[in-house]
Amino acid sequence: MSEPQLQMPRACDSCEHYKPVGWGEDKHCPFPRQSASAPKPTRTPYGRCDLHGTEVFATEICNSHEPEPFVHLVDVTNRPEPRTAIQERLL
Repeated sequence: MSEPQLQMPRACDSCEHYKPVGWGEDKHCPFPRQSASAPKPTRTPYGRCDLHGTEVFATEICNSHEPEPFVHLVDVTNRPEPRTAIQERLL
């Protein structure tokens, strides 16, 4: 078995169900400023979750996460609010 070759956050961005769409306005944008004088970023990548059938930010975390092959996952803190509310599977 091969070792993981890419490091990504344990979030939608590294999930097999996530398909990127673009960038959306996000009041909880997690990205840092480019410089001390630059404004705080307000846009986060988002995409479509094929499992839940809804739009999600790439930085969201859910219980149905299935990582892409050859990815080493890094634990991250979940967002305070999702792009769209998702009903998780209970079983």
